[in-house]
Amino acid sequence: MAQPVDEFDLIARFFEPLARDMPGAFGLRDDAAVLRPDAGYELVVSADAIVAGIHFLDTSRPDEIARRGLRVNLSDIAGKGAVPLAYTLTLQLPSETDEEWLSSFSGGLAQDQREFGIGLLGGDTTLTPGPLSLSINIFGQAFENKLIKRSSSRENDDVYVTGTIGDAFLGLAIEKGEIDLSSSHDRAELVDRYRIPQPRVFVGPKLVGHANASADVSDGLVADLGHICEASGLRADLSLSSIPLSSAARSTVTDNQPLHLSLLAGGDDYEIVFTAPKTAHDALVAISRESGVLITRIGRMVEHKIGAPRVIVRDIAGDQLALINGGYKHFGRSV
Repeated sequence: MAQPVDEFDLIARFFEPLARDMPGAFGLRDDAAVLRPDAGYELVVSADAIVAGIHFLDTSRPDEIARRGLRVNLSDIAGKGAVPLAYTLTLQLPSETDEEWLSSFSGGLAQDQREFGIGLLGGDTTLTPGPLSLSINIFGQAFENKLIKRSSSRENDDVYVTGTIGDAFLGLAIEKGEIDLSSSHDRAELVDRYRIPQPRVFVGPKLVGHANASADVSDGLVADLGHICEASGLRADLSLSSIPLSSAARSTVTDNQPLHLSLLAGGDDYEIVFTAPKTAHDALVAISRESGVLITRIGRMVEHKIGAPRVIVRDIAGDQLALINGGYKHFGRSV
């Protein structure tokens, strides 16, 4: 049986080291923290919670859980064109949690803090009879009045997406035994995309001044682009053949169009979908080359007609396709 860990000892051993580079954290010894943006910038704040059995599998390693929790929040910041600064962590731990688990979990946080240049500001830890869960508040900074919102898309904007779509959806299906691949390389690549998201924090800030509207793709490409359309009063017209797939996803989908369409609604991509004027094309090509992240034009924004879907996907002949569903619903699905 796991030995209980004293809360203050837990903080001192596993979490205080994560705050050492954050002067405003006061060594996690106070009731609050201080964070100041640089001159000419404003703070950007977002929050996401993840729960065992809902947002990650019970078989996930502690370091993977930590990195997933941090990265889904980093993706929110990236989608707004902001640079991440710091975060707070609220952790609800089952009573059987032991020191080995905590060491691995805090090690995962430390790894991503180094990668993304952020630090821990504070938080809270409690025991719970329910499933393991954690909630993160992420803080970033953006140039004053330069935040890329959902509501600023314009008619005739091109629609772009970073990276590839559908890998995490397929990775989760593999983890749950719903898909079996003969290629161990493809299987590992897709599962890794689900377990360890790749937030586009080095691309998002470069979109400022080029993108009119953006969102991170967490609930699915169709759903998150739909939020942009709704907020902007427009409709997106997409080409299925233009939506980028990884080689692993493409070899899995082959000519299975229903599965292909499912990738657009599967969620957990943590890419950035955005709209930009045609004049931004050359700048976006340069951003893609500089960052090493694929940026693909997948459609355009058009006038919305009452009663029509907010997002339309067309086949190679230009015919409208019936979408499988609208994307992840937070109160409708678990892993």
